[in-house]
Amino acid sequence: MLRSLLKRKQQWLLEESILLADLCLAYGTIAGLSDKDKRTLFLAAHFKNLGAIYLDDRYLEQEFNDHSQVTEKLEILFTESAHLAKDSGLTEVAHVLEQYHLRAIPPDPLARVFQVLNTWVSCRQRKGWRSSLSDKEALVILKQRAEMEWSDPKVVFHFIEHLCRYSARPERVQACSVSGFKFPAAEAGQETSSFGVLEDRL
Repeated sequence: MLRSLLKRKQQWLLEESILLADLCLAYGTIAGLSDKDKRTLFLAAHFKNLGAIYLDDRYLEQEFNDHSQVTEKLEILFTESAHLAKDSGLTEVAHVLEQYHLRAIPPDPLARVFQVLNTWVSCRQRKGWRSSLSDKEALVILKQRAEMEWSDPKVVFHFIEHLCRYSARPERVQACSVSGFKFPAAEAGQETSSFGVLEDRL
């Protein structure tokens, strides 16, 4: 139902939510989150774009003349998405959606995780005004958010460690190193905790 609503509004809304939802489940497993917490993040990934149904399609083209226009329209999306979750009885999902988009470390632990994962997906998705960012560019943005305490440094570096250390993509490993993220290589025979087949979509 949620995916159908997103698809009818804009295809990119659906694609972004699906990738984010899958990443939430994969990272949730890596981070040892409970099934309940992973479900909360999974639902948040779908509800986060649902507020777009209250926006005119022209505001979803993601092409604005000034930053204030972007901020104004995104606030509507953030607010309505959280309201829809709350009205659906999903209080914990609503808490995540109320906090993840702020330029501050969220009080809610799940919102901290969601904020970092959403930032990565947002960077890697093609936007109306730009192509998807490279691995290096996305890594730099996450690093800056951690340094400015816009995102929880512990979550940022844990996510990046598992994205980089066990990556099967040489170009990603190189981007991690160039961006200042260096982790010891996994030892032969060591059990790895990676994103597996999902990595090709990240």
